[in-house]
Amino acid sequence: MTRLALSALLATLALIGVATPASAHTDLLSSDPANGASVPQRPTRLTLTFTEPVPAESATVTLTGPDGAAWPTGEITADGATLTVPLAGSASPAGPYTVSWTVESLDGDFVDGTFAFTLTAPATQQPPVATTPAPPPAVTSADAAPTTTSPSAGSTATLDAPPTTGTSAPAATSGDGDDGGVPLWVWILVVAVLSVIGIAVGVGLNRRAKRGAEPAE
Repeated sequence: MTRLALSALLATLALIGVATPASAHTDLLSSDPANGASVPQRPTRLTLTFTEPVPAESATVTLTGPDGAAWPTGEITADGATLTVPLAGSASPAGPYTVSWTVESLDGDFVDGTFAFTLTAPATQQPPVATTPAPPPAVTSADAAPTTTSPSAGSTATLDAPPTTGTSAPAATSGDGDDGGVPLWVWILVVAVLSVIGIAVGVGLNRRAKRGAEPAE
């Protein structure tokens, strides 16, 4: 009886040992990006490696962004125990991302799980288009104001140009004695007096000459 009981116990343990690996479910072995990693730019694909081969046609992988929306993914492909999921789209905001996966184990059971990574840099934005400022209006010679240089400060000041008219002011003419000068009649009187004096002197000298020329008696 003792031998039979011992043999039955060993057989039971053997069966348990054989059945345990067969009933083990598929586990996620590694991923790219790795769980908890921080990446500076948006990855172009997700790579999930499991402990045993998994079929691609029954696998599902979703990526959830910081805003809670699911980001588009491409067709899943399998290479043994590795699943590759291309990521569609071009703009991704910075923040935490969560990857949820579901795969079918060799025993037919479905296993699921999650892992997360953080995008540290925001999506690249297009630089603003540079606009060329309009050139200032041209200044014509009629609009330009004359400038003058101050001798003391050495700076140039702009003077307001006086308005010009089509006619010019007439030149001032001198009147007869109204401008403060010597009247014309005074000059005429002086010339007349000088003429009379000259004539009188000439007559006097002529008489003296005649007297000196007469013979004495």
